[in-house]
Amino acid sequence: MVDFRPIHGCRFDPDVVGSMASILCPPYDMIGPDLKQRLQQLSPHNAVHLEGGEQPDPSDPEGSYPAAAGLFRQWLDQGVLKPDDSPRFYLMRRGYTFQGQTRQHLALFGGVAVEEYETGQVLPHEYTREPAVQDRVKLLQACQAQISPIMSLYRDSHHSLQPVFDLAMSQPPVLEVPGTADPGAADPGPADAGTGEEGTISLWAIDHAESLRSIQQFFVDKPVFLADGHHRYEAALRHRAGRAAAESGDSPRADGFVMMALVEFDDPGLLLLPYHRGVGNLSQAQLHQLGEELDRYFDTESFDLAGGGGAEGLAQRVASLGRDRHVLGVVGPQPGAATLRTLREDVDWRQWGPLAVSDAWVLEERVLKPVMGETAAQQAYYSHDPQGLVDRVNAAELQLAFLLKPFPRDIFEQIVGDGQRLPSKSTFFYPKLPTGLVIHRLDGPL
Repeated sequence: MVDFRPIHGCRFDPDVVGSMASILCPPYDMIGPDLKQRLQQLSPHNAVHLEGGEQPDPSDPEGSYPAAAGLFRQWLDQGVLKPDDSPRFYLMRRGYTFQGQTRQHLALFGGVAVEEYETGQVLPHEYTREPAVQDRVKLLQACQAQISPIMSLYRDSHHSLQPVFDLAMSQPPVLEVPGTADPGAADPGPADAGTGEEGTISLWAIDHAESLRSIQQFFVDKPVFLADGHHRYEAALRHRAGRAAAESGDSPRADGFVMMALVEFDDPGLLLLPYHRGVGNLSQAQLHQLGEELDRYFDTESFDLAGGGGAEGLAQRVASLGRDRHVLGVVGPQPGAATLRTLREDVDWRQWGPLAVSDAWVLEERVLKPVMGETAAQQAYYSHDPQGLVDRVNAAELQLAFLLKPFPRDIFEQIVGDGQRLPSKSTFFYPKLPTGLVIHRLDGPL
């Protein structure tokens, strides 16, 4: 089903750039202006100089793309970046610490043939925003390279690939990044994840002929699920559509493939965290109506933020109660006011369709849209940080915060596998992949 092939990876030369810990950065959509500036100052060779941040340079948005392309070519000419001499898969093992617990996960880098969603080979789970797609298209076309991998998931119930991974990891890695917290982040955490938090990133290049065949064959009948990178994948779709068809046979062109880092669904180091929501700029009449909609569907229980562990305590309570039911944590509109909202037992949510299993869908469709209209999702503020949302309510920057539980991984696989797309910002896969380990050039053979 999926055409997954080794690529001619292009990698930074540590002998030229120095410590790779100063070179890696998070994916572009996790990089705000402040973090972008810190990463740029960290090293003149930090990957953010190519990848950019969530928004183009506001002072010269169109100039940022040719500037990145020129820098990319310069680094190739100077030996800052060096292409590997043969196609390879790359296996990354990353250690990290989350909430005091040490974890690690594996990701397999390679090229996935760019196919329309209708083929069922690559399965999306959310819709995209046109400005963000256009941003990535322009960068892709200017650089003729994919700077960062797309995180996707696959199912390997029988651990068929484990012997291949074990063989690769029995050899010394081609790169090892020491385990230090991101010095470009003022407060290392999920928002700044990308450069190894208290753990080591190890990278192996797989060029053993039998291993290459085993990996390719394994994915022939497996779909991949987009986790992070919908905008980059759609950019690849548009880029391919504007080019001549990729060659068939054993020598396909690189621009017919997109670099992905594939992670197994049950990898113990892969976390699926919640995205929370905040709303503001509502009139008093809208606030009142929103309260009525909540009361229509949810039972209410007060929650003592001060004595219950604050925003994190409320989020944990939502996650605990929400294992077998729909639950929301609601903060505001008065500072410090919080309630637990549990879907009423007499509400038959199954009649609303398969997406109603999602608390985010119920909140958006049954509570927010009746009050805010069809653009409710665009008006909401999204964050994985519950305390940050509550702080904004307390500061009167938002009127209400809704804390949600993590989206169940098995239900994610089921719904997305059936071709459904979830509400915006339903999932926060963690840790985010580092950008800068491997770059995929498009201007040549795969």
